[in-house]
Order: sequence, then structure tokens, then C-alpha cells
Amino acid sequence: MSHNRRHDAASDESYKPARSPTYELDLAANMELLNILEPLNQALALNHVTSTRSTVAKRQSEAQHEQSGDFKKIGAGACGIIFAQRGKSMVIKLAKNSDSNELWNDFLQHKLIAESFSFYDPTAIKLPKCYGFIPKDRSEFWDINQSLSRIAEPLCHLPTHGLCTERILPLPEVTRQLLIDKYLRVYLGSLRGRSGGMFFSLRNFKLHLNQLVDLRLDVTTMALSMGSALAIMHWAAQTDARDVEFVLGSITEPLPTMSAAEAAALLPNSWTGPPSDNLEDFHHRKTALWLLDFNQVRHITMDEDGLALAVEAFKLNDPYYPKPLQDDTVAKDLWNTFAKSYLEMSQIILRSKGSHDIQQLPGQFLKAVINMQRQKKNT
Repeated sequence: MSHNRRHDAASDESYKPARSPTYELDLAANMELLNILEPLNQALALNHVTSTRSTVAKRQSEAQHEQSGDFKKIGAGACGIIFAQRGKSMVIKLAKNSDSNELWNDFLQHKLIAESFSFYDPTAIKLPKCYGFIPKDRSEFWDINQSLSRIAEPLCHLPTHGLCTERILPLPEVTRQLLIDKYLRVYLGSLRGRSGGMFFSLRNFKLHLNQLVDLRLDVTTMALSMGSALAIMHWAAQTDARDVEFVLGSITEPLPTMSAAEAAALLPNSWTGPPSDNLEDFHHRKTALWLLDFNQVRHITMDEDGLALAVEAFKLNDPYYPKPLQDDTVAKDLWNTFAKSYLEMSQIILRSKGSHDIQQLPGQFLKAVINMQRQKKNT
């Protein structure tokens, strides 16, 4: 009898099952997610070119004509505060503590790692150009850049050390409108991101693996790039890669070049430059994976002591790298991709270096990471 009542109720058009208190919100969030997944997937895809006439882009282009502009704070880290001028392609990081050598270490390690990358050239990884270091007693610099002094004085103990590097452009405005944030940390080693529409309403600078998969982004290419990048930092630069960051940002993409046939079809002396008349077109951006922040990086020796430092740094880092021994199928595949890429690049680097013992270090590193994760799962 009870079975018949349930059957009748289920077939009765007037029957309305109890709804979750958040049903309407969940439905709206899922509809919002479906509406933005496709454009967001395209906008965040590595090497995707976005043409945008955003206000920010126009201001950047217009500012190229100016001789100088006021500095503004655009970010902060553990050891420094970052300032930029509108329309300029470089930033300056000022040390919070003028008595610390941490920013000098950032400069040295950045130079070392950049040289290693320029030789081995891992796929899809960009490093900001490192232009120069400004010692705190360089009075001539502060005399010329008084606008920087004015804005930095309430935030730093002046005079202080400075580091000039290439500016990582934020994601284009069309992408930021979908994600809210200007750039995103890529956490291939974490499945703890919020799912559904809630993620897109938060000012969250982190993209976890489950969110990257939801967005159908090319996580395999990211894992390949991270694997080779870590190998270069370990065995070419001989550093522990401590506390480095991987973020999605953008680079300026020049206008497509004109073919000889297209040029021949033009009237003599035709304008063939960008519509903005600027040499650098800020209206075309390409999404790229960037590697940055080298202030905590330490030198390692090619032995067990250096290996221990590398393993410790891997443990302490934010979860950018894939992790071993995961239950999730995608996470398993990513670890295998990452580990294979790491080993292949390590072999290329160490092929002509040192003894057989040194060439075993990359494999020992991966084994140590696996054992570390196994112990974590068993506790």
C-alpha cells in the first residue's frame, strides 16, 4: 500500500518534493557557471590571444606617450611591496626591511634561474626579465624618483633596497570580468577549490586542480611545464626552488605581420602600424604561465644534503606541483606527467655532469616526495 502511494505521488503532476533551502541559489549558480565556462576556457587557455579595447588597455597605450607618471602600489609579498608606473613595462619591488638581504637574494637567484631557463627553454613558462638592483644608499635614484618616495614612504622604511623587473601584465579585462581577479595562482597539487558558481563570486587568487578541470584548461601542458621548470631550478641552477610561484598572467601580443602579397596590394606609403599609433599594442594579450618570486630560494649542493633541502622546499611550497598517491584519476595522471617531464629534463641537464651518483639524484627526489606523501596519508 505504501509502495502504491509512493508510485501515485511520483506520477502526480501536483506532487512537489521538498527542496533544499538553497535550491534557487544553487540553480542560479549552476546556470551562471554554464554561461561562462566556454568563454572562460578560451580566455585562460595558454597562448590564447585576446583582442581588447578595455579602458585599462587604452590608458596603458596612452601613457606610453608620457615622459613619466606617478607610481602606484600594485602588490605586496613577504619581503617587499611592488610599485609601477602607468604605461611602463617594468615594476620596482621595495624591501619592507631595509636591513635585510632578502631582496638581494631575490636578485641573485632570479638572475641565476633566468640564465638556466634561457639555455634549456622549458615549454610555456615565462620569467620576468630582471633589470637591476637599487641599493638603499643610492641617493641619486631617490632624488630622481621623488614620486616613488612619496607613495612608498608610508609603506616602507626609506631609504630601502629596490629590485627592478619586468611587469607581469594582468589578465585582459574580458577575462577579469569573468574571474574578478587580475592573475591566478595555479594549484595542480590541490583539489580543495570551491566548486560551482560560488567560486566565481569570490576574490580568490587561486585556481585549484578541480577548478582547472571544470574550466577544461590544459592542465597536462601545465604539469609538463612545471616538471621541466623544477628540474631546471634543481639541477641547472642548483637551487631548492623554495617558495616560487606559478601564476597565469598575460604578455603583449604584437599585431599579426603582413604578408608580402598583402603589402603589395596597398597604396604606396600606406600606414601599416597598430590603430593606436603606439609601437607596443596593448590591445592584444596572450595568456601565459609565469614563474616568479625567488627571494627565499637557496643554493643546494649536488649530494644528499642538497637533496634534503629540495624535498623540504617542495613540502613547504604552496601546492603548485601535482602530488603522488592521489585517488583522483586526473591527479594521478598529472603526477605521472609531471614526474616524467621532471626526469626527462633532469637527464638532459645531468647527462654531461658529474658522476653516476649525481645522475641518480632526480629519481631519489621523486621517491622522497612519494614517501613524504605516503607518510602524510597514513597519519
